Amino acid sequence: ENKRSLKDIGYACAYVAVKGRAKEAAGSHDTWQRLLQRLEIVVLENCCFDMDVTHPYGFIDTLAPEFGVPVYVAKSATAHVNDCLRSPVCLLYRPEVIAVAALYLAISVHGCDIKVNLFDSCKVSLPSGAERETEACVMDMLDFYRREAEVEKEAMMRQQKAQQSPQFS
Repeated sequence: ENKRSLKDIGYACAYVAVKGRAKEAAGSHDTWQRLLQRLEIVVLENCCFDMDVTHPYGFIDTLAPEFGVPVYVAKSATAHVNDCLRSPVCLLYRPEVIAVAALYLAISVHGCDIKVNLFDSCKVSLPSGAERETEACVMDMLDFYRREAEVEKEAMMRQQKAQQSPQFS
């Protein structure tokens, strides 16, 4: 077993959260460490104390060919899953549900005319009530994107304001 220190995990979380900007990650890893310490039990409970976590990627790889989803749409669905790793979506929903939600979102974004019901899979068993859960998951993914866009917009406005204000020496 290869144990990682909390400091390493905090740095990794910070690095992902700031989209790979190492300088910003170095400055915020302490915050992530404290957050992980505070939420450790919540994270473990959501994982059912099973640290062998199943990711949605395999389900996307199974569902896409089964329903004739183009490769570029499947890759887009994978990107949606990657984006949601920075949100609580992966803790709130089962990986099968996240995979279906990501595929539906990717199909919609690309405007594909795919007339299939991803819930009728022969290869992936989805839980009862998966339709409602998937709808909620899609809404949470879209809400995550909306919040990310707002943060980016605010950052751009601050940057423009800083550039427009006169600098006195």
